[in-house]
Amino acid sequence: MESVQEPGVSPSALPLPLLVHDLGPSIDDSQDDDSQTQYSISSQALSTVAIDELRHYRCFETPQGWVLALDPASWQTFLWRPQDSERIQLPPKEQGFPENCKCLLSDMPGAASGCAVVVFDLDDNEMWVCKIGATDWDSHRYEPTMFVKGRIPHLTNIAMQHGIAAVAGKIYFEYTSDEMGVIEFHGEEGPKFGSIEVDMVDLPRMASMYLVESCGELFLVVIFFVGKNVHKIAKHALYKMDFSEPAWCEVDEIGGDRVFLLSGDRDVISCFGASCSAGDHLRGNHIYFLNHVAIHENFLHVIDLKKGSQEEQRPFKHKGYLMPLRSPFWLLPTQCTSQAQGSYFLLRNLWRRVKRAIVYFLYFKI
Repeated sequence: MESVQEPGVSPSALPLPLLVHDLGPSIDDSQDDDSQTQYSISSQALSTVAIDELRHYRCFETPQGWVLALDPASWQTFLWRPQDSERIQLPPKEQGFPENCKCLLSDMPGAASGCAVVVFDLDDNEMWVCKIGATDWDSHRYEPTMFVKGRIPHLTNIAMQHGIAAVAGKIYFEYTSDEMGVIEFHGEEGPKFGSIEVDMVDLPRMASMYLVESCGELFLVVIFFVGKNVHKIAKHALYKMDFSEPAWCEVDEIGGDRVFLLSGDRDVISCFGASCSAGDHLRGNHIYFLNHVAIHENFLHVIDLKKGSQEEQRPFKHKGYLMPLRSPFWLLPTQCTSQAQGSYFLLRNLWRRVKRAIVYFLYFKI
């Protein structure tokens, strides 16, 4: 089922989470060239729509559901929430971001630990940080060095690792076979780089790995391919971090109330892992893996963790484009990606109710 909506509609009427496919100039003259095709994993429905924010701004999706938007004309930035078009204003940036970037939030907006918006350059060891409420973006260079074969130093790019995720105000990333990198954000200080000792799970060469934050917990998902055939999945493995050890502990399920969403850039330049509530529309305890490793296709693999089964969906097979402008990406809701749900929105909604109550009281009193 496919519906075409008028340009300027924001956001889509389809329920989140969505896979968004930027097809570039349309082959159908009746459609707007700036439209995107969206696929709802709950209804398995397609919708072609032009979303204002994706049309007019440079956007970076985050695992927390918020999207960082940059106005290419004024360099003004803001966070945008696709489920209701809520915006949080951020300061302008002195110049735009590099061509290849990845964005994360250190926590949900309004969390007690604070929320830092972090943008990583995928081609250089540079990152930009802006805390919500700050007046500018700060640039930071880093030089984390891992040692190959024990002694040979090798500079590494944080965001180009297999996985990167934020938990309770800290950003974790794969570093070495026995260390995980950590970035902390304290008050007005700049980011602090550190590491924790933890043995990484053994991985074959033909596998793709994702770090996922879910309700305050850190998970590791590994997708194994059939030999060198990246079009077929052989199996998967799921681990949860025990920070008290610390250690990766293998688990079978993630819970019936949530799902994991996996994807990434072409050629595995960077991987994306997120979690959201299953709600009333999704089958919980499932992993939805958009196969970005096989760059000439966009198969969606749906993994049932309880049954151990897998099915394939091809949401964009009739669109006529093997190589889109970018790999399809996720737009997801924000309500259940972290234990820190964000007192910002709780207080905002409470204040709205109080104002309505005051208006109601004054109206009837008068």
